[in-house]
Amino acid sequence: MKISEIKKEMLKHRDFYGGDIIYVEEINKAKSKKELAKIIEDHRSHQEAMLSDASSTLDIFKRKLGLHIL
Repeated sequence: MKISEIKKEMLKHRDFYGGDIIYVEEINKAKSKKELAKIIEDHRSHQEAMLSDASSTLDIFKRKLGLHIL
């Protein structure tokens, strides 16, 4: 696939939750497949961080309710 085609696909991609790849500017500036692959990995890291934040918030809520010992 040509870089221009990859960029087009990346810009219209929606993840499992319906979100797009957040690094639009970087996609537009990318000149190589290696750069585009890194953008996808950076997005993966962003999703992992969001999951971690969500899990931590849920744990805090569970402790607040006194349910952390069950």
